[in-house]
Amino acid sequence: MRLMLKLLMIAILSSSIVYAKEELKSEVEKDIVAYVEKAISVNKDFTLKEVRVKEVKELDAIKGWSVYFLDIDLLVIAKDNKVMTVHDKIFSDGKYMTRDFMSLKGQISLKDRIVPDMDNSFYKKNHLVYGDESAKDKIVIFSDPLCPFCQTYMPEVFKAVKADPKKIALYYYHFPLSMIHPQAPTIIKATMAAEKKGVKDILIRVYEAKFALKTKNENSTLEAFNKKLGTNLTLKEINTQEILETYSKDLELAGKMMISGTPTVYVNGKKDFTRTKYKEILGIK
Repeated sequence: MRLMLKLLMIAILSSSIVYAKEELKSEVEKDIVAYVEKAISVNKDFTLKEVRVKEVKELDAIKGWSVYFLDIDLLVIAKDNKVMTVHDKIFSDGKYMTRDFMSLKGQISLKDRIVPDMDNSFYKKNHLVYGDESAKDKIVIFSDPLCPFCQTYMPEVFKAVKADPKKIALYYYHFPLSMIHPQAPTIIKATMAAEKKGVKDILIRVYEAKFALKTKNENSTLEAFNKKLGTNLTLKEINTQEILETYSKDLELAGKMMISGTPTVYVNGKKDFTRTKYKEILGIK
């Protein structure tokens, strides 16, 4: 479904690459909202509920242009009119509008590089895994335990913060790349269940296990988890309402931040594309 919504937005916003209208800046948001509303108002699978401009950021790279972050609420007809929110961004200078800018050197998409800032609502105590919540510096990571790079990167971060907890508060959110790793949701739910049972350092241990699963069956995946971690979890235990709601909320927040890959790292509300700023904070060379 996530892929369907992404493809839908690409189709919608590709229909008119540049849109021109001379308006004051105060009217730009209204024009963008009106354009999106008109573009997606007729669809047999989705019905538009609301379009909102969530945030506006001026571009450093292109003077006079800003990026408009959009929240688009859709009623999914196939899902009994369940509301799903699609997140997207559009660029405008008040006169023209475009979906993206591409640099000539390096062929880098500006749309991929411009992301919303993270607010303090992500510093939730139940997502604090290591460090002191009163620490000056705060790091938020979205990650998938089956992501090969994450399997090396995450234990290093966890251990570094754990060894020097006064300097950093580290918050962790689950973000499975389910299209690539269909077993990730089961591993994540099992991790949550093990954590609830008080299994110590479960996140570090899960990443260090470096699962390489071939089965897509949830029961077989859980059996592999139990064998690797020495747990005895059941399907019922990993599919409680509390775990499913927490899992769903993590996905919702990842969508809010327009996260598409792992690990995605934020340091003090700004995306860390290098993924190494934690080392600077901790004085690690």
